[in-house]
Amino acid sequence: MNSTRTRRVLGSAAATAVAALSVGTLAVPAHAAGPTLSLDVGALIQIQGEPTTQPQFGENVFVRVGRTGTAPVPGATLTLDTTGLVGVAELTASGGRCVTAARAITCDLNNLSSPNVNLTDHLWLSAVPGVKPGTRGVVRAALTAPGAEPAYKDFAVEVGGAVFRTAEIPLKEHAKVGSTFSPAVRFANRGGVSAARAVVEVMLLPGLKVENWPSNCEYATDPGQIGKEGFGTPIATTHAVCTVEGEVLPNEPVRLNGLDLTVTSEAEYTFADFSVFADPNAAAAQGPALRQRLAFQRGTGAPATLTRDTAEGIPSGYPDVNGHFTEQEVLADNGADFALTGTWAPDASGRAGTLTVTAANRGPASIFDRSGGEGTPFVRIQLPEGATVTDLPKNCRANNRVLGETQDRPLNKFDCEAFGFFMANGASSSHVLGVRLDEGTLPLSATVSFQNQHSDLEEGYPSAPMSWDPDPENDRIKVALRSLPAPGPAVPDGGAGTPVEPVAPVVPASVASVADSTGAGTATGGTATTATTARTATGTTGTTGTGTLGLADGGELADSGRGDAVPLAWASATALTLGGAALLTSRRLGRRRS
Repeated sequence: MNSTRTRRVLGSAAATAVAALSVGTLAVPAHAAGPTLSLDVGALIQIQGEPTTQPQFGENVFVRVGRTGTAPVPGATLTLDTTGLVGVAELTASGGRCVTAARAITCDLNNLSSPNVNLTDHLWLSAVPGVKPGTRGVVRAALTAPGAEPAYKDFAVEVGGAVFRTAEIPLKEHAKVGSTFSPAVRFANRGGVSAARAVVEVMLLPGLKVENWPSNCEYATDPGQIGKEGFGTPIATTHAVCTVEGEVLPNEPVRLNGLDLTVTSEAEYTFADFSVFADPNAAAAQGPALRQRLAFQRGTGAPATLTRDTAEGIPSGYPDVNGHFTEQEVLADNGADFALTGTWAPDASGRAGTLTVTAANRGPASIFDRSGGEGTPFVRIQLPEGATVTDLPKNCRANNRVLGETQDRPLNKFDCEAFGFFMANGASSSHVLGVRLDEGTLPLSATVSFQNQHSDLEEGYPSAPMSWDPDPENDRIKVALRSLPAPGPAVPDGGAGTPVEPVAPVVPASVASVADSTGAGTATGGTATTATTARTATGTTGTTGTGTLGLADGGELADSGRGDAVPLAWASATALTLGGAALLTSRRLGRRRS
């Protein structure tokens, strides 16, 4: 989870979805409205001031096209009129679908079958020799198709203008919850003309906040657009746009001051993103799109400022496509208790029922897995022999593999999704399995544990290694599906009328010890000894019926996390009333590999 990660720019979505065409009611028979085309490209594209050769498959103009509805749109054509670039820059396309005639580039998109897709025709802008830095031109773009509502977009091209390149921000480790610090947001103007201001866009993940936004910043809360745009789990983020006035000369390095971050109780691993532009309409700027869907408010604190800084660590030369971006990663001294609970609800026969398993992040931290699944746990349910799944949820699957190798027999093992890559404080997920039990009198228990990619492929993981979890005892539990039968009624001995002690069924020594069963089905805490094994085990006080039952601690389970079906320590010697649901949370019997 906290290993070195590939830098990944999440940000908010680059464009909003196109609204469907609204059709009014007509007095005459109505005809179905045609599709509406969409065209998205940055309002300002900045390129360096000298002619540059296009690298293989390179592009510096990014266009997205789309259409409403579900049917492909035939005959879609993108036209780029470059008349407004004369004396400024040359635009070329090398994707094979585009032809150039005079000052127009025409791209045959054929059947446009997506609502929003990148144009992959390698559009490249290069300055003409001798152009003055800061000069701008215009390209007029049109997306058309027979029977469809066309889309039009003009975008400016600036050659050698002011443009910022950022330095990397050092990782902040061992941050304390409640502490405040100033991120080292440093950048330099690598363009050929001075910048009149710096526009700083900020995105904060849960775990970081600004107590009092500067008065030259506007901020808004996003309820979870990241998840909606395909990242998996919605994440509530905070966005801000800070406009700091003040001239920044060519090649002048500066530092942003007055934007302090506070570490909140949700922080364990988190980060803040910063993008710096000389123009609010720069191609990569998110501010214009964010303002269309979020309600921004202005800060009331002291204004953020720019101060001259050293150039150390700030790359020279004209920035690449991500040159405007930098990120503050934070590792906080904090944790989150991940916990499993399970209930068994038998039907009237006692031979079938529903097994409900719930995985929860009890906080306080929200956990963000940026390592591609290493830290994201799923739930494994290992059923014993004698139990058969009759109804498996769609987000669960049978797993018949051990250390990555498929076995030639079913393992009665099932893996269920628990969380996405972002696991918010308070997040939970439940899975309800239908289970049938074979007839018999022996107790049966299901083992439920957290697992992840590593624990599924390596030996020695009794549950997922979650470094942030301060209480691993509830990462692996057993749920009783059937307990030992209650003792029968007393039988006269035929003499003095002294009752005969009931005899419990004999349990093989290979099975973990069971707690002492005495009285009318009550479990008593203390030390229990079985006649068959002469082992002692510490039990936990509990009640029968719908309450919590104590599980005898039988030491290490035979299941080491390798995934194969193994005998389980019997859950309890306590009688379980049929029809009642028992919530069983045991001490975790396995030990996590360090």
